[in-house]
Amino acid sequence: MDGEFANTAEPERAGGTPADQLEGLLARAVGGIEAAHELDALRTALMHHCGLQSCRHAKGPPRRMNRRTFRHSFLMPDGDVRLLWELEHDTAADGLPHRTVFTQPEDLALAEWEVDLAFGGPMGPVEVPYGASGGAPRGADPAGGIRTGGAAGTGGRDRVTGDADAGDADELDALLAAAPDQALRRTYTEGDSAEHARRLLRRAANPSAPGDELRARLRAAIAHDISIVTRRSTLVAGRQVSWSLYEHAFLLLDGTELSLWEIDHTRTPTGNPVCEVYTSQDAALDTAVRRIEAG
Repeated sequence: MDGEFANTAEPERAGGTPADQLEGLLARAVGGIEAAHELDALRTALMHHCGLQSCRHAKGPPRRMNRRTFRHSFLMPDGDVRLLWELEHDTAADGLPHRTVFTQPEDLALAEWEVDLAFGGPMGPVEVPYGASGGAPRGADPAGGIRTGGAAGTGGRDRVTGDADAGDADELDALLAAAPDQALRRTYTEGDSAEHARRLLRRAANPSAPGDELRARLRAAIAHDISIVTRRSTLVAGRQVSWSLYEHAFLLLDGTELSLWEIDHTRTPTGNPVCEVYTSQDAALDTAVRRIEAG
């Protein structure tokens, strides 16, 4: 039990008593103090654990945006575990972090769906509860606060690339000078991009990974850009499973762009991470959302 409730979150969400953690949640959430009395019972919790449940990032345009969802678990004196969710995002016009606390998972799902519209749409299948038609979920301003619907619920990695040859660098400069707007939106890394593509496809464990035709095209890659798109952690058959989605964008010698979508997940018999690579974002998300999370 102690291991399950160890504090593994970032500093501002770790340390202190469960009552301290609750106070921090309410302090970070705009307007949260007004609803604090609804969560008074959590002040008697014996232990608290915070973990990152999901996140989503975008490099732009029009600008960089981020969303993170934290799951807060409170171990109560009667042995029950009560949950709160904290949604943090910077999609508002002011670009500042806005935080909301939820007691109901269906309200959280709808709020994440609304926030994700600022990224161009939700990531993967999302069930929107209550037949919502675009309005804010019940309970609070979408910019922040605490949303309640009864009692609290029960229930990346960095990549390094090598240096480019001088000839490739000259070719890249010439291509970028005449490249279409889509290419200019990316910050490409000049490096051994063809070798990066080869290593990525070599570690792909899925039978449907790109074949020889695409591998041949990627030999002409002269620059690439890697970005994390989204990350999730969930319980599957009583075991914590996580997955991350990366986009690997390649700039080819003829000026065209080509993206591969990498899913790293721990939905394996041993819990060890595995890499799968797809040619479309939809196929990668279908693997993550339907097969990994749905079991």
